[in-house]
Amino acid sequence: MTTLFGALVSQRGMSYRSFVKEYGRTGQLLFEETGDSTVRGASITEATFLRWKRGDSGRPRDPAPQILERMFNFPLPQLFAPLSGDQMAVIAPAPAFDESDLRMTARDAHAHASDAAAHVLPDLSLDQLEDDLVRLVRAHTNTPPHLVYVQAKELLGLATTMLDRTQILSQRGRLLLVAGQASALLGACAFDLGSFPNAVELLRAAALYGQVAEHGPLQAYAYGYLAILSYWSGNPTQAVRQVQRAQQFEGVGATGQARLAAIAARAYAHLGRVPDAQQAIQLSLLDRGTARDQLHDEIAGEFAFSPERVAMSNSATYLLIRDGAGAGASARRSLELIARNQDSTTPIVVAPQASTDLAMALLLREELDAAAETLQPVLRLPREWRGAALVDRITAVRRELVGPAFQGTPMASALAEEIEDYTAVAAPRVLGPATIRPAIDRAS
Repeated sequence: MTTLFGALVSQRGMSYRSFVKEYGRTGQLLFEETGDSTVRGASITEATFLRWKRGDSGRPRDPAPQILERMFNFPLPQLFAPLSGDQMAVIAPAPAFDESDLRMTARDAHAHASDAAAHVLPDLSLDQLEDDLVRLVRAHTNTPPHLVYVQAKELLGLATTMLDRTQILSQRGRLLLVAGQASALLGACAFDLGSFPNAVELLRAAALYGQVAEHGPLQAYAYGYLAILSYWSGNPTQAVRQVQRAQQFEGVGATGQARLAAIAARAYAHLGRVPDAQQAIQLSLLDRGTARDQLHDEIAGEFAFSPERVAMSNSATYLLIRDGAGAGASARRSLELIARNQDSTTPIVVAPQASTDLAMALLLREELDAAAETLQPVLRLPREWRGAALVDRITAVRRELVGPAFQGTPMASALAEEIEDYTAVAAPRVLGPATIRPAIDRAS
């Protein structure tokens, strides 16, 4: 608000220094005339002067009214009232370089910049956090899930703490991605450990982080995993909807698309939509070309989906649609690719799952000896690697062994009993109870 006081100060080109000097001189004159000691040596601060000038103060306290009325020869109410049109016509504020106003503005700007600088993180800290996340995602392929969970939880905590400490958009974008990737990794670990409600919540968090960061591959990964959790929970229709949504996100490379096709195939198989499942299997096997993305290809590890993982997933789908021959061929393909892989990037759990699917395919052909031999490496697997997916598969094998086809067969009974002991101390049973229906129904 422009007041008469502000206009007069500007017109006279008064800085704080010149104003306070005139203010003190006027007070001394009033003391000499009236003997009023309150006006003697009167002064004001620079902040008060600027508030008066801006017109954002109330009535000045004594002895300011007497001094100001003498200085400007106007009653105090007029001095601090909005400038009228008539006054504007008489008083044309002259442009002036107001050093005190400029100094105050500079101080305010510096204070605000200093506060903002306090909310900037060193780039090296972000680099380290991202490197730690990548290392852990890749280590998940050969590190037990309960150990990965502890470290991923720590990384998520660091990322969220850092988010509260920076307002720099580029830094926030990087931290949102780390938080989302850590949440996704935690969700995968929770699934392995049989804690499905927590897995759902963590994958939803990952999807939200991906949405805020506008990162398509992260959202696709999260929704794809939510589809897996849906059909594991007995909701294949919801699984189809979620994987279809996952397929709509932009920026997903060929690896991510192959993963989503394999997940879609399993969801369709649970619904009994055999042609759709078979078509999705074929899509998962298409040549991947050169299309890559930051999550599935560059970070890779848990987020990757190699051809051997695709083949392993498809073998489970074939079992669901009661195609034993397809299941056997796909499981063998997975094991062959694992044998050729010399860089140890294939997750440890892939071979046991493929072997179990192959054993089930052999049982469907009543080849008990071959199935028992195929299961031997699986049954030697340490309990921390016996995750939910493997437990579900080998439980389906046990159901087949105690079924009509092998009734009264000593070898089948002994193998079924060994599997029962095996699953009793598996990771989901020990570290978190599984409360879902099996993912692989018994094929005939």
